[in-house]
Amino acid sequence: MAGRHADKPIKDDPTQGIWKRFLLLIPLAIALSVASYLYIRSVCGTCVYTSVIANEGAFTIDDIAVETPGVIEVEDVYTTKRGQTAVVMKAVADGETDVTLGRQGYSEFWNVRVQDGAVIFGGINFSGWESLFVSACVLMAVICVLFASVFVKLARRAWFSYEMVAAGGGFLFVFSHFVLFLTFYALGVTRSFSVFIYELITMSEFFVVLASVPLGVLALLVTLSNISLIRHEGLRPVNVLGIAVSMVWLVANSIFVSYQSVFLTTMGYRFALTVDVLYSTALSFGETLLISTIVCALFAAKRELEHAADYLIILGCGIRADGTPCPLLAGRVDRARSFDEKRVAAGDAPATFVPSGGQGEDEVISEAQSMCDYLVSKGVERERVALEDRSTTTRENMAFSREVIEHHAGRDVSEVRVAFSTTNYHVFRGYIFAHEAGMDVEGLGAKTKAYFWPNAFLREFIGLLAVEWKMVLQVYVAVSLLYYLAVQLFMLL
Repeated sequence: MAGRHADKPIKDDPTQGIWKRFLLLIPLAIALSVASYLYIRSVCGTCVYTSVIANEGAFTIDDIAVETPGVIEVEDVYTTKRGQTAVVMKAVADGETDVTLGRQGYSEFWNVRVQDGAVIFGGINFSGWESLFVSACVLMAVICVLFASVFVKLARRAWFSYEMVAAGGGFLFVFSHFVLFLTFYALGVTRSFSVFIYELITMSEFFVVLASVPLGVLALLVTLSNISLIRHEGLRPVNVLGIAVSMVWLVANSIFVSYQSVFLTTMGYRFALTVDVLYSTALSFGETLLISTIVCALFAAKRELEHAADYLIILGCGIRADGTPCPLLAGRVDRARSFDEKRVAAGDAPATFVPSGGQGEDEVISEAQSMCDYLVSKGVERERVALEDRSTTTRENMAFSREVIEHHAGRDVSEVRVAFSTTNYHVFRGYIFAHEAGMDVEGLGAKTKAYFWPNAFLREFIGLLAVEWKMVLQVYVAVSLLYYLAVQLFMLL
């Protein structure tokens, strides 16, 4: 989003062209595909079948029975480190045969065919499939690095934005798959191409299951925080946002569980599996974006400025009946004033304060004037205060404050250093609207009650989906297409 919505785009906007680095994935995917194909073709004349059950004792070639001679030749039988029996088969001629591994008390049977000189068993399991697993892991690792590089670049610039949330969510989504892939392989679960494909299409399901406990706890805490918010602030639509989202999450997971236990056994398997994969992918993708939103909002609120600002915008939020700031607003003003005093003590020039907020219908003066009077009462010279008293929303706070700053400074906002002060749960939203107004800013967060936080996280998450829905949908469609193709391939196995 950032500066591309501003009338005057931000100079050195770090989000410009930031996603172009992902074009690297196209030649990388092609190179990995070619390398995997060449490797598979070089070794497909020989195939290694690994038995399902371990610790059945050492088998020999004499324990192998080939029904149709002349199709394959058993070259070797050995025991793996995990105690499983591995049978090495070499192609002799195109054809099909059944092979039995066994002796008294244990036997294992499988079908083998030779096609174009390639040994294939169990549907579409073949030698060299590990190269596809390695290629997938390399591709996922590179995607993780690309997402992480975007996230780190924006974090270093303190560019808290929906792009940053998207990068964090993309990283979490791919990284979780990457870790699960490696874990299953290390545990010896991934033994064939068919198992590899099955793991690919069920990774999102594993994530949903693993994330259900921490996100369930979060949903409970969000609900409790909303109850506290209602008790302190009254019943308003915005104060039940957390309860509403928690209920949606609970229903979504209930559908996931019921679908797993009921519909997969009553519907056509191909159709049911496809719907299951697409649904679990959407659910896991949404959950990773939510987690990323929380992380980014916390980073924005906890960030400490290391340099002075020429202008300090203070975002309004309501005043008392007598015209004095409410505790929440006073906290924002005090946070800006304490930061300025700290920088002045360090030898920096004092900042100009820009109290921002208009006059509501039930307010005796504007929020900006109330903050100005409060600043003066605390010893700040009136000459150091430039009022912005027209705004009614955070978006207007930033847009109108830019006009005030440029008029007061007599130059473009890009030529001065700007910071803003607001309540800690509101800092991330302040960054969003400051970038929209064409300002490169840094935020200060004033402390407040913990029950304000959950609603802020959810509001930014919903804001991400509303503002960047095209980008979110495009990524989901791309991932879902990959999973859909994997499902269709799995049905052939």
